[in-house]
Amino acid sequence: MKKLLWLALACAFLFGCSKDEDTTNRNCDKPVNLSIDQVNSTSVFFSWDTGGESAFEAEYGERGFSLGSGSVVQTSQQELLIDGLNPLTDYEIFLRSNCGSDGFSSYISALFRTLELTEICNTPTNLVLVAVDSNSIELSWDENNETAWELEYGPNGFVIGTGTRVSVAQSNFEITGLAASTTYEIYARADCGIDGFSEFSDQLVVTTDGQ
Repeated sequence: MKKLLWLALACAFLFGCSKDEDTTNRNCDKPVNLSIDQVNSTSVFFSWDTGGESAFEAEYGERGFSLGSGSVVQTSQQELLIDGLNPLTDYEIFLRSNCGSDGFSSYISALFRTLELTEICNTPTNLVLVAVDSNSIELSWDENNETAWELEYGPNGFVIGTGTRVSVAQSNFEITGLAASTTYEIYARADCGIDGFSEFSDQLVVTTDGQ
């Protein structure tokens, strides 16, 4: 009887000590090389390498926030622009792969601090519709002493940083190859070279014509 009791205690100790505490999901590789590429007063642009996966989830908030309480963005790209941040504020970004039915990978993270609000690169204003048909939108904006711009557009409600970007050198542009009877959201910002980008303009929302 003592021998059986000793064996039972030994087995309980063995299995209790060998519990696997590693929470890594071996079916979902985490992204790697998270890089903060550009920071200004109210936005951050960052990129990463896939690690072998094709969909990702970013969560961000002020430094020290608890995971699950931050702002979450899903993307299939390897770069993301987050806008609407506060100047002179410390933030954290957590990034993980979203592997669907296989769950999520472990997180990688980065810290950054937004800059003081300045006007070294002037935001385009008065972004307006010039013409629209079933598969194109023509628009224009005020230059405000800048000479190059970046447009970003996507379906109405898309998250800035996940849309289609176009670099232009004039203050009007025609976006082509669009779907008929579809509502698009469009933003413009100045590209000031080594001085970075301006803030984004107010959105322009346009619905293309039917076929």
